Amino acid sequence: MAEELTSRRKAPSAVWIALLAAMVLVGLFLWNREQQRQRAEELAQAQGLVRVLSATFHKANALKVGEVEGAFDVTTIDPGAVSLLRSAQKVKLPYSIDYSIDLSGMTVDRYRWDKDSRTLVIEAPDVTIGRPNIDEARRQTLSTQGLFVTRGAADNLSRRAAVQANRAANAEAARPVHLNRARDNARAVIADMLATPLQLSGMGKVTVIVRFPQDGRPSRERWDVSPSIAEVLASRG
Repeated sequence: MAEELTSRRKAPSAVWIALLAAMVLVGLFLWNREQQRQRAEELAQAQGLVRVLSATFHKANALKVGEVEGAFDVTTIDPGAVSLLRSAQKVKLPYSIDYSIDLSGMTVDRYRWDKDSRTLVIEAPDVTIGRPNIDEARRQTLSTQGLFVTRGAADNLSRRAAVQANRAANAEAARPVHLNRARDNARAVIADMLATPLQLSGMGKVTVIVRFPQDGRPSRERWDVSPSIAEVLASRG
């Protein structure tokens, strides 16, 4: 009788253990399937983003993102063959310099995607300062000194003025205030040029953050530690 009671007690316990094991297996199966679904979704998003970014940036090798312009008063001196032929001239020379950015060589390791916040981070190359454009057509002669300014002296004064204006324009364009303004404008330009392609690709609304080498890496930013799209594609083999 005692053995029969013990056997009856063990039977329900075995059933519960079997049911619990089955529930665990089902749970693991469902969890694994959800993980696979999420990985497939992440991979599809990464591939879609690469297609959009590659197509958009392919020909963007000289994307204009800013301009600085103004005018310089430049004084030049021509010593002349003799002191009596010494001459000087003061002119106003308008100038302009473009800022551009080359996105044509962007690779997938420069993109990061946070699917939860739908944030795309782009590590862009820095803006480039173009060559000064000295507008000789709008040159104004403010004053000329000298008993007699020969044609050779006039040409020499003009060349020296252009050299000084180019040097001054380059120095002005390299000022941090202008460079930072060009970078801020580049962020807006890149985000705008991606808005429509991302919408048409089915990605919907995406927040685009453009970063430059000077920005550093704030460690507290969530997207800063997220894998690059290159890492996502590589991990899916």
